[in-house]
Amino acid sequence: MELDLVRMRRERFAKVQAAMAQRHVGALLLMTSGNVYYAAGARQATADNSRTYHLRTAALVIAGDDAPHLFTPYPEGVPPELPADHVHRPLYPELDEGVADMARRIEELLGGGEPGKLAVDDFTAPMFLLLPGLLSWKLGNAATIMAGVRLLKTADEIECLRRSWEINERATLAVEAALRPGRRLSDLTGVYLAAVFDEGATCNFLDPVFNAMPARIAEGPWSTNGDVPFALATTDRILSDGDLVWTDCVTGYESYASDTGRTWVVGNRPSPALRDQYRRWQEITDAVIDAIRPGATGADLTSVAVEANGGTKPWLAHYFLAHGLGIEGGEIPQIGSDLGQAFDESFVLAPGMVLVVEPVTWRDGVGGYRVEEMVVVTDDGHEQISSLPHTPFVT
Repeated sequence: MELDLVRMRRERFAKVQAAMAQRHVGALLLMTSGNVYYAAGARQATADNSRTYHLRTAALVIAGDDAPHLFTPYPEGVPPELPADHVHRPLYPELDEGVADMARRIEELLGGGEPGKLAVDDFTAPMFLLLPGLLSWKLGNAATIMAGVRLLKTADEIECLRRSWEINERATLAVEAALRPGRRLSDLTGVYLAAVFDEGATCNFLDPVFNAMPARIAEGPWSTNGDVPFALATTDRILSDGDLVWTDCVTGYESYASDTGRTWVVGNRPSPALRDQYRRWQEITDAVIDAIRPGATGADLTSVAVEANGGTKPWLAHYFLAHGLGIEGGEIPQIGSDLGQAFDESFVLAPGMVLVVEPVTWRDGVGGYRVEEMVVVTDDGHEQISSLPHTPFVT
């Protein structure tokens, strides 16, 4: 489809306003980068980690207003359609005096009418301690409001996610082509980052993960739950013929994430036993994806996965069977996670949701198989976006 970023920002803001009206919330104060981007379309420089919190963007959404108020030190990241009188100098929420200034400026923008509810998605320590006593408005929780709003994607959001995933897959193929004995795992990071931006990515969310996996859990790093230790920081280990490599790469297009994980064998000669792990993974994944449709629950997906795996959970205990995707690489829902069975049973799929399905098979002494697949819930079922072939496991 033809991507229209102005339309996307307009539709997202309308969804935020509708959710506020439904919850009878007079204003939202958004402090987290994902929520600020969603409601206000503001880009933020994040290359310098020491400035992430000191110089941060924030947004104030007032019920009934035509546009969000944006507080930012990065004027180059302001959307062109945002009115000039809605763009303000930054807030300094890490300082006591900054919170006092924040409260004064917010009260001015809210006006002198009857105080209502101001929902906030995140607090610094000075905000938590001081803001309730400085504002006349009652404070509420904006995180749950924004999580619900962001769950169902617009057509433009899905197009951004599609482009992000396709970019990530092309970069992944470039790295796979560079995989050979004698290369360092850390070399793959450079190949990936060069390729992903050459392909058109606009940001990168996560240091790429390239892990050489042990054949036995006991041979790998210690883990708190005794499960397969993944994902770990990429090391400078030199690869040998036959090494099993698991990947996890999260990059973005127009700030929408893609989260591709793959399984590689250095030298492209997987053993028959490792091929068996792939075949079992494929059977589980096919069953789970076939079950994705409007009205299905998270519990339906976990039940299908367990049944396809002969009665045991086919995913890492410290991960999940599937997770959401959007402005961040791991949005709600987390299906099969420590949120528990009650959450999985209560979560109902609907059109516009995006899932990353990632079961794992493992046989100690052999190794295992892990790949992430992106699926969009449609009006009458689902559409699978991911398309990389599973070579060399399938020739």
